[in-house]
Amino acid sequence: MQAGPRTTTGRVPDQPTQGREIMGDGSSARATTRDRARRALPLLIGALVLALILIINLLPGSEEDDGALSPGNPAPQGARAVAEVLSDQGVDVVRARSFEDAMDALADGPATLFLNDARQYLSADQVAELTDESDRAVLAAPNDRQLTRLADVFAVVGPTPFTLSGDSPAVTARCADADATAAGRLAADGTVYAGSVECFSQEVEGAAEEGGAEDGAAEDGAADTRTAENGSGEADAADDGATGGLYVTSSDGSVAVLGAPDILSNGSITEEGHAALALRSLGSSPTLVWYEPTGADIASIGEGIDPRTLLPPWVDPLLVWLLICALLAMVWRGRRLGPLAAEPLPVVVRAAETAEGRARLYQDSRSIGHAAANLRAATLARMARRLRVDRSASSLDVVAAAARHSSRPRIELEQRLLHHTPTTHRDLVLWAQEILDLEKEITSP
Repeated sequence: MQAGPRTTTGRVPDQPTQGREIMGDGSSARATTRDRARRALPLLIGALVLALILIINLLPGSEEDDGALSPGNPAPQGARAVAEVLSDQGVDVVRARSFEDAMDALADGPATLFLNDARQYLSADQVAELTDESDRAVLAAPNDRQLTRLADVFAVVGPTPFTLSGDSPAVTARCADADATAAGRLAADGTVYAGSVECFSQEVEGAAEEGGAEDGAAEDGAADTRTAENGSGEADAADDGATGGLYVTSSDGSVAVLGAPDILSNGSITEEGHAALALRSLGSSPTLVWYEPTGADIASIGEGIDPRTLLPPWVDPLLVWLLICALLAMVWRGRRLGPLAAEPLPVVVRAAETAEGRARLYQDSRSIGHAAANLRAATLARMARRLRVDRSASSLDVVAAAARHSSRPRIELEQRLLHHTPTTHRDLVLWAQEILDLEKEITSP
């Protein structure tokens, strides 16, 4: 395939196909659509994956009870064992599906509330309403915001200390609460709280610096009560905000905060005194209202809810995974610049290399029509120069001069040089060789 300089051919009114302007790359509509679809394939795949994720999230979930600390979940992270033992002992375990159901169940008679709001959907006012309506309330690891409306002062001190071994050390009750004293010891990680009666004390490093003015006031009040209840030297440590308990109750015992709710799970209920604390704290009333809030229970008014608590639990690992993938892609595809290479100028590139590179570009983009137009223009330009035709002459004038100089009819030359347009690569190669032979025949002396 040979390529030459492109020339502009004139337009003749009675021959509309001659010298016509080529739009785009000269390819067929089918080839153009196929190329664009191939380039858009990654975007289409991404859109399909996103749509699939949305459809999966919108579909109704499995009816199987697999929630953590759910009274119907028999898995290790569930709490079915505690619920069944309480039922065998005559406690009516009522599972509330909404905030209204929980309030109605508590209003029916003497009842204990177990609130497991792991996603922190409820507001402080809602938690206060539930505790006021119940005879006794056990709150599973609430946050500081949810504790602000309670009658007694509770505060979050911090998480339990981290151990390299991964095993939680057993801690003894060392408090005046009868349920905690009967349990004896706990071996679980969780959140340490400050309150009127602190059991299973833990020391938290750096808790004093993290707490605000409101937390400090709450912990000071709790420390005074601890001194009266425990009668020990732990009050000095509490003044620093560095100690608290995994199980904290109000002064009258009507509200209990369980900082290690995992002790209720099927997998750990048989360890240490977990079963004793669970059965005594949850089975003090004829009815136990087991309430696990959902997103539908979020109050439309009141203090703001952290939007991150509304996201499914797999979002955080997914974001970390995407960040790692992005970093790996940056390292993989990032341009690593080396030292500058000195090169003498001007750079001389052979014409054959330029023509071959241009031809490969046309081949890769399947621009058959565009390549044919360039070959036609270059052939007519060379024939016009050899036949001494004026540079302003049209393509028909060049064909007429070629017919006069050769023995071929003018109609045949017009058909070969002007009207024929290849549609495939094989067609283009054969036509290029044909017009090259025709050019040699006409311009030879």
